[in-house]
Amino acid sequence: MPLTTGRELLRAAEHGRYAVPGFNVSNLELALGVLDAAEQLRAGVLLQFNPANIEHFGGIEVAAATARALAARAAVPVGVHLDHAGSLDLVRAAIRAGFTSLMFDGSTFPLERNQRETMEAVAAALEAGIALEAELGHVGGREPGVATSESVLTDPESARRFVDATRVDSLAVSVGTAHGLAGEVNLDLVAALREATRGLPLVLHGGSGVRLAQLREAVRAGIRKVNISTEIHSAFSSALAAGVEADPRPALRRARSAVADAAAARIELLGAAHRT
Repeated sequence: MPLTTGRELLRAAEHGRYAVPGFNVSNLELALGVLDAAEQLRAGVLLQFNPANIEHFGGIEVAAATARALAARAAVPVGVHLDHAGSLDLVRAAIRAGFTSLMFDGSTFPLERNQRETMEAVAAALEAGIALEAELGHVGGREPGVATSESVLTDPESARRFVDATRVDSLAVSVGTAHGLAGEVNLDLVAALREATRGLPLVLHGGSGVRLAQLREAVRAGIRKVNISTEIHSAFSSALAAGVEADPRPALRRARSAVADAAAARIELLGAAHRT
């Protein structure tokens, strides 16, 4: 199936009232495990790379080429997403490398700078025909490749003005979660943000540890993409901890299978299964 775009995946999720699973991957086995689950469950997914993942993969060109090759041979729609780009240079590099979905994260900047640079990122993405996600408020926590400051909840009125000014395709919002940590989703805030942004697809970062019922309710309230990292990385690490022989390939195959199981659970939870 051809490589797809973030815009197409979000459009399908909006139509079907589910959330696109965005899986942050940092090595080949993680990416393969995610795609094993996606193909098994007939779900469209995003393979995502934040700056730390890009560095571990060997650079943005290697990450993009690997993900694009995997997407091209997949039996389900797969997009390649830049996650938490903190600079316009990285956004432009991702466009050149062939990413099909982008996020510019100016959430740690003062609001005026975040809005100004987001507008520049939108212009670059628009010229390339690629959807752009931004972040308002700030999802804190602890996870390689993203900022680790304290969370700042997203204000609905500020979100309305920000979206009107920037014309972003989706908005990552801070509604109580944190990267790599347990959190509680403020469902009333999700609903208020959805209304304030006139039905714009909202993105939930830091879903790890959130009660499953809350994630389902967040999707019903308007979350249309959920980023997933800790679950699949933890599954990978736990499988490897069981033991690695002189030939590491059997252990890596076990880790890939564990990632597939963890990814499948999230795909089902977000309502993305059996959509293609």
